[in-house]
Amino acid sequence: MTTIYGIKNCNTMKKAFDFLNQNGITHEFFDYKKSVLSQDDFAKFVATFGEKVINKQGTTYRKFDDETKTVLTSGDVSAMYEIVKNNLSVLKRPIVVGDDVALIGFDESEWVEEFN
Repeated sequence: MTTIYGIKNCNTMKKAFDFLNQNGITHEFFDYKKSVLSQDDFAKFVATFGEKVINKQGTTYRKFDDETKTVLTSGDVSAMYEIVKNNLSVLKRPIVVGDDVALIGFDESEWVEEFN
């Protein structure tokens, strides 16, 4: 089963949902606004995508002080998670994982290649 992680009202997420639905890709949705991501799942994201898991362009990241930003880019998964678990909006959206898929962000050409 493919799971898409993000926030329902995000414009990028809407594009991702449209793509999945139009291409008949069965998926589950993990809503950051309704559930807290586990540290194990976060660690898997970091292992798979590296520093890209942190959305440095978003307002959540930009509001942090320099010390917090340093922790978020340190690679220390436990320290990063302590910040992320209370600020899930700082994660890049969407993150899509499944048995044979791992995507971060929405790039339609990349998604077409990955799902076909």
